[in-house]
Amino acid sequence: MKPTEYHQRIIDYYRDTENAYKDSWDLNNSLSIHYGYWDQSVKNFPESLLRMNAVMMKAAGIQPSDWVLDAGCGVGGSSIFLASMLGCRVTGITLSERQVQQATAHAEKKGVSELVDFQVMNYAATDFPDASFDVIWGCESICYADDKAAFIREAYRLLKPGGRLVVADGFVTKPENNEHQVIRQWLDGWQVNYLETMDEFTAIMKQTGFTTIESRDISKETWRSAKRLYRFYFLARLYLLWKKINFSGPPTELQRKNIAACKYQYLGMKKGLWQYGLITGQKGS
Repeated sequence: MKPTEYHQRIIDYYRDTENAYKDSWDLNNSLSIHYGYWDQSVKNFPESLLRMNAVMMKAAGIQPSDWVLDAGCGVGGSSIFLASMLGCRVTGITLSERQVQQATAHAEKKGVSELVDFQVMNYAATDFPDASFDVIWGCESICYADDKAAFIREAYRLLKPGGRLVVADGFVTKPENNEHQVIRQWLDGWQVNYLETMDEFTAIMKQTGFTTIESRDISKETWRSAKRLYRFYFLARLYLLWKKINFSGPPTELQRKNIAACKYQYLGMKKGLWQYGLITGQKGS
């Protein structure tokens, strides 16, 4: 199926900004395109990325016997982490054929290709049968849903009775903050249409049928990642100037906006316009 205009923008964004993630987030080694979780057990940036996966894994109560859907899997980092740590089965889906190819190669390199598979699919309208998965995992991917309620309904359909949904992502602190200049500069730079509040997101979950819903503001634990991106903003501007001076080709519009977004996400969190949330819920048995 041909991608929608919005979905194509997301695909193009991750293609054009891949090198930026390699530089700022050590993508080739970390396989991560998400904020790190900093607590007393974390000593450095790579550990913070793994810690986020571990915190989500614990929150969802994932077991070796579970089958997990990684909704918006990127280059496969979280899927590979879960398979490596628990030996559970994981299916990762993404809009990007390039990311599917990269994730598949990473899984083979990490020795977990028998446990994981990756497919091009829209997580809000999948081809999977009802009650296919024990856990649905969304790590900084659900922000891209152009209809968060549609994703939540699809997640509920796909979960087995007693299955769990776990989401770690950004949320505005007030609905009207989506129109704030700082937030718009950030979201437009990362090709995100809008963010829900945590209260609205959990309310939709409850309306859909989820129970045992828990939400936690983990902005304090992710603040250092926001600051890291802010510092990268200044380094990246120097890099773009160097490219211009050396006639190695101007940056694309997506690349310029992505770099500016690194500043605005920090300013937005600092001003309290958005927060980083961890949300879990269970499908009734």
